[in-house]
Amino acid sequence: MRRWLEPTKTVLLNVLVLLSFCLTGLLWSNQPKFQFIEPAQYTESKPVQEKQLMQLVTPESVVFHYGEDRHTKAVATDGPYSMIVREMSKWIFLDFTPYMFSNDNWGEIAREKMGIEVRFRSTIPLSIVGRLVTFRDEYDSQIKGVDRLWLYYEKDEDLVYALFLSSEEGKMMRARTSISPKDLRDSYLATGNQMPEQIMKIVKPERTYSSLEGALPVWNMYYLPKNQVRMQQFRYSYETISDERLIEAYFLDPSLVRQIMERDKTVIFTDGSRSVQLRSEQQAFTFTDPAYQQRAQELSDEEKVQGAVTFINKHLGWLDEYHFERMKKSYNEKDLITFRQYVGSYPLISNSVKPIDTIQITSEAGQVVTLSRSLLNLDKYISNKEWKVMSGPELYQMIRDRKLADTDQITNAYLAYQTIFGEGYVDLMPVWVVEMANQANLYISAEANQGGGKVHGLE
Repeated sequence: MRRWLEPTKTVLLNVLVLLSFCLTGLLWSNQPKFQFIEPAQYTESKPVQEKQLMQLVTPESVVFHYGEDRHTKAVATDGPYSMIVREMSKWIFLDFTPYMFSNDNWGEIAREKMGIEVRFRSTIPLSIVGRLVTFRDEYDSQIKGVDRLWLYYEKDEDLVYALFLSSEEGKMMRARTSISPKDLRDSYLATGNQMPEQIMKIVKPERTYSSLEGALPVWNMYYLPKNQVRMQQFRYSYETISDERLIEAYFLDPSLVRQIMERDKTVIFTDGSRSVQLRSEQQAFTFTDPAYQQRAQELSDEEKVQGAVTFINKHLGWLDEYHFERMKKSYNEKDLITFRQYVGSYPLISNSVKPIDTIQITSEAGQVVTLSRSLLNLDKYISNKEWKVMSGPELYQMIRDRKLADTDQITNAYLAYQTIFGEGYVDLMPVWVVEMANQANLYISAEANQGGGKVHGLE
């Protein structure tokens, strides 16, 4: 027995060594198929309505200047507005130079020279404006954006110049244009001739700006209709975004989402990282995602706005008609980007109970950190009623008669729709929004011949 023990051990050892070699060979020749794990991506919501950036950045109005202090205005529902917006893609600008005017120059440009003024809702980044028109030369990079583009005819030189104006920064540039005086006079101004006559109200800045040596303040102005105009009051039904749709739109894996009920009846959906907070009394929600920037990068203002548009496109989409309103810095240097809802050419203004008027995004280095929007969206048209709207002089007279405010402190006034909710419907009521210097806005019913009108001190 002992005689066979050692040979048996040797044979077993050899078998084990041979088996080891075989297994090693199998491992080398049959590598496992590793699957590359992609970075987590949001599940896109069901497509509703996507928009491109340039569909959301459009002029608020076009004002036509005829000299002798005569002005008319066209808005998005008017043919002359559409004609000017189509023509903008053909406009070429060159020879940009920083510019400044004296008060006399401003008075002459505003009241006596022929021209057209393309007005935006707020300051638009210059790179975005450069996609609406054509820049042939480099422009002054010190000006970040503009809120007005003013074309005017310089008779002595027989040229049409353009002013790129930033009321926010108190700066402007002047450029030569490809527009001929004949086109300005016989085409552009001719088409706006029948639009409602306007009264120009000038707001002169109280401070001067030192960024350009010797520069004088940039004049700002707004326009009020000289006579009564017509506007529709609408009634719509509305629909509510379901919890299921929210979860599908904003979370990577709906199966990981749990619901939390706060003491104040606020509902929170969370997957442990992202959250959606529902404010039932307001019928609104806020999405929050902790900022995680993979790499530091410097983004242009256009890229930041584009990032916000892309995010909304992929998460619920644009359930109604919206336009880019503004981008500004928050107290902690994050970017606050606002899109406002419109019906026709008029913005929606909501009270604090059910805000149905804006989508607001906070982004950091281009990544969306928070998004706030309404759970409600307009659904089916129910009815309408035509209103005669107070003219500018009637509005001012009513403000004086009722001692609502000092009209010298008014910085802007425009027509809008205020949302009033009923049982299963929402009324869009025409109002005058009167912006005051260092005071809350006034919201005044726009209906003419109302014996003083209804006024709301909403903020």
